[in-house]
Amino acid sequence: MKIELYYDKECPFCNSYANYLIIKEKSELILFNAREHKTEIEEFQVKGFDINDGFIIKVDNNIIYQGVDAIVFLNTLVKHKVYFPDNYFFRKIIYTIIKYFRKIILLISLKSTKI
Repeated sequence: MKIELYYDKECPFCNSYANYLIIKEKSELILFNAREHKTEIEEFQVKGFDINDGFIIKVDNNIIYQGVDAIVFLNTLVKHKVYFPDNYFFRKIIYTIIKYFRKIILLISLKSTKI
């Protein structure tokens, strides 16, 4: 299984999570800094996916997940699980808080919150 992960490398949360992922041997994980792959990000936008709403993964060039759905999917494939439960509390509260912290950290770091 080929998994392409597009994320904001300048966001410390996104970067830490992306680098933490160790996918099982049967999967190939390729990391892309969204700030350096504008063409692909524009293609996702045409399909209704906005990188500013959370990182995007493309599985085997045909299935796309974003944000909390991407995290829940990746958590089923990793060797060392990060406990991200697939429930309302994580999806609606915790993930929303993480997105706001991302914006705050980027603003403090004088980086753009928009890609």
